[in-house]
Amino acid sequence: MEQKDSYNYKIRVDNLNLHFAANHVLKGINLNIPENLITALIGPSGCGKSTLLKCLNRMNDILPDVRIKGRVLLGDEDIYADDVDVTNLRKKVGMVFQRPVAFPISIYENVASAPRVHGVSHKGTLDNIVASSLAKVGLWDEVADKLHKSALTLSLGQQQQLCIARVIASEPEVILLDEPCSALDPISTMKIEERMRQLAKNYTVVIVTHSMQQAARASDYTVFMLSGEIIEACPTGEMFTSPKDSRTENYITGRLF
Repeated sequence: MEQKDSYNYKIRVDNLNLHFAANHVLKGINLNIPENLITALIGPSGCGKSTLLKCLNRMNDILPDVRIKGRVLLGDEDIYADDVDVTNLRKKVGMVFQRPVAFPISIYENVASAPRVHGVSHKGTLDNIVASSLAKVGLWDEVADKLHKSALTLSLGQQQQLCIARVIASEPEVILLDEPCSALDPISTMKIEERMRQLAKNYTVVIVTHSMQQAARASDYTVFMLSGEIIEACPTGEMFTSPKDSRTENYITGRLF
């Protein structure tokens, strides 16, 4: 599977293999992820989408019996090199999970906690980061007068926006979204998708989704995975109108599985 070279690439994955114990989950993954665009990873359950996503900021490292070989380059840096500071890596490559993980503290502290971890302590600076991050996810106007209330008082959709704001507060280069709308209603889903489009102007966004409609609607570039392998990767419009591989066509038209 080859990719066209008409993009600037933020991440390059080179012959990545991942095993969970004896289970070979990712098989020789080669993938270039375009900069400042939204890339969607699609494919049936268990095909390795979320596992690949987590490889991009080494979240799989915390799991037992994991073996990873190959390279993942963020710019020119191999994130799997022995001297990589994983904490700093996860500042550069932030992740938002399937269900919102709002901390049981105030809305303000949810966002401020991220820059605090990285050494920011000045109140004025934190105030600006919190306001800016909430504005970027479209939440500021809704919570500006509620910053010191518990984040758990927010709706699920608002909590997911808050989680994205928390990632933005660390000033990342890449935002990873693992099925961020799967627990949300259609209106909240549309808000998240609208914000993704705005965020892609300043960040590289990678999203795992089971929704063909969401991938077609919200992404610029789509990667189809099957059984731990990449079958096809191309601009989203091309993927959904003229896929090159029959397995891709079968999946997106509902004939696969």
